[in-house]
Amino acid sequence: MDEVSFFRRYVIPCLVQLMQSMCIWAVLTYVTIYWVNQGYSHFQVGVLVAVFPLVSLVLMIPFGIFVDRIAPKKLVITSLFIFAAGLAGLLAVQDFWQTLGFVALGGAGNALFNNALPALYFKSLGDKIRGFKLGIFNAALLIGYGLGPFFGGFIMPVYGMNGVIVFSMLGLVPSFVLCLFLNDVPGSMVRLSDYRTDLSSKSAIVFIILVFLFSLHAGAEQSSFSLYLNKEVGLDDSMVGLLFFIHADVMAILAVFNGIIGDRFNARGRGLAALFYSGIIVSGITNISLFFATSFGTVLATRLSHALGDSMVMVTRSLITSNLFISSRMGGNLGVVTTTVTLATLVGAVISGAVPGYASGFVIAGALAILAIPLVILTKPEF
Repeated sequence: MDEVSFFRRYVIPCLVQLMQSMCIWAVLTYVTIYWVNQGYSHFQVGVLVAVFPLVSLVLMIPFGIFVDRIAPKKLVITSLFIFAAGLAGLLAVQDFWQTLGFVALGGAGNALFNNALPALYFKSLGDKIRGFKLGIFNAALLIGYGLGPFFGGFIMPVYGMNGVIVFSMLGLVPSFVLCLFLNDVPGSMVRLSDYRTDLSSKSAIVFIILVFLFSLHAGAEQSSFSLYLNKEVGLDDSMVGLLFFIHADVMAILAVFNGIIGDRFNARGRGLAALFYSGIIVSGITNISLFFATSFGTVLATRLSHALGDSMVMVTRSLITSNLFISSRMGGNLGVVTTTVTLATLVGAVISGAVPGYASGFVIAGALAILAIPLVILTKPEF
């Protein structure tokens, strides 16, 4: 494979992933604090956060099928325009219902992006060092997840939430340019019955259930974690951003190592279940531990431990997905996996908004994920 092709296949998608992640998390990290300070109730904030994944829930599988049938490069570019329009709308409105509409629009753009770009990357993986490639792709997402709150933490106190949104919109500009040089893959006609066959195996069903239970804590993270840090631990905006930055960078480094470990498991013919289960257990325990953290130091220690579990699950989940499903149907099947994550995020956000205390949602999500592991082991899935 020539150097230009390698750059277009692997480097550009990772850079676009990083930029999009940075832009979205700069907004998501601080917008909940902003909405509460604007007078929205915790329940209203939970609804607004939940709408973002709810739109994805409705659109992700259809988008996945489109990605398999249409060249995904065009859909990646389209997704960025839709997401930018959602951000622009948030600059113009403060009314709850109008805000809800633009959050939904941004959610549609994010849903298309989260299917089109990963599907394009998965379809280009090849047979060698897939774990390493997926580790890098996840690391790019995580670096963006850290950089967005980090930069937002300095912008928010000076320019307010509008400044953070403008920063994110400007950050999308280089993504548009990079997308013009993305490698593309041709679409193909796929029957819906093929997807049904892929997803009806015992291993696929068990995998989807575990992905759902693990991802519940993502809803708590989106709706309550920044509020928890600000309102209960007492951290200011810059310290919130610093904690996100440290946590995400550690996760990114671990993601690369976990990708290498996954490759070794694959090369030796060993299943990935043990790595997957271990990551879920570590993530669950550290989610529960957050309930007892009371300072920057204790929260940081808990989150760094959490990074070990989350990075292991993210990379292993990607590898299992690439093993379970064939390339030509990756968009639709990846859409189901991403829809599962989205549904869990929605449920987790609603639970977190409904229960008292900002840390309670993490405890519930962590406990459910851990309790599922013994039951899943009894089913003996093959992945």
